[in-house]
Amino acid sequence: MRGAAIVMVACAACASDLEKQSEVVKLRVLAVRADPAEIVISDGGLPPRTTFTALAVEPSGAATSMRYALCTDQDPAPSPSLDCPGSQGVDLPPAGATSAVLDLTDPRYLPVLSASGDGGTPDAGGILHDGIAVLIGFEASAPAQTGPDGGPPGADGGPLQIVRGYTTIVLHDDTRPANRNPDLAAVRIGPDGGVDLALDGSTTVPANTTQRLTPVPAPDAKEPTPAGPEKLGYSFFATAGSISSLRSIDTTATGEAADTFVDWATPGTPGPVRIWVVVRDGRGGTGWLERGVSIVR
Repeated sequence: MRGAAIVMVACAACASDLEKQSEVVKLRVLAVRADPAEIVISDGGLPPRTTFTALAVEPSGAATSMRYALCTDQDPAPSPSLDCPGSQGVDLPPAGATSAVLDLTDPRYLPVLSASGDGGTPDAGGILHDGIAVLIGFEASAPAQTGPDGGPPGADGGPLQIVRGYTTIVLHDDTRPANRNPDLAAVRIGPDGGVDLALDGSTTVPANTTQRLTPVPAPDAKEPTPAGPEKLGYSFFATAGSISSLRSIDTTATGEAADTFVDWATPGTPGPVRIWVVVRDGRGGTGWLERGVSIVR
């Protein structure tokens, strides 16, 4: 079963919902990663735990915070009215501004997990072998922007931007290997392989040009599976300019290698731009890189 895929993200109050998906102009949750990527239960072993971390971004650089909860309604297609986090969720203890821990030693979670998996119990062998997709709700918040144009307003006219959504993680037994998260080694810019975007944001890029962005996966990013090597997919985001495609994938439908680069039309106004690339393995594993560049004349 596949997990850790955001199935819904809804902004409670935004300036506009018409911008391109790759353009970050307000608070967004671009991905949620679980470490480890799956929850594996072993006979006689300690109850497992995992830490959720969100790539919650706000273009002005305002501080973001996250709240997570194990949803008491574990329907894989959550209702738009599901209040999780809230009255229909069991909150996860925070592990930082954008992280929280799901620890199965916490007795609050047992009733929810016992009722999941089509009414089965977490220790039912067949169900755990196949895996149970556990639904986690999240809520991101950040101050309303205070830029010259006013920025997006807060929820209900208040001082906060709010984004709510869901992610899933697979819980299974130890009869099969646990999936690992893929990682990115670099993001390159320019033709013929390009150069790595600098970690410190010192890379300069001319205004009003088209630049190629190419993700570089870590050497061990792809794992073998019974169906063959994983197919890595990439999503691209920036605070300015226009990206030719939101997504790319490294393998064609016929199993051949595919180009993963996208074209980025840089903005005409000099200044800093933030770029994010998210990598997913199609089995619930997630990773990302953030880089900054400076647009120059």
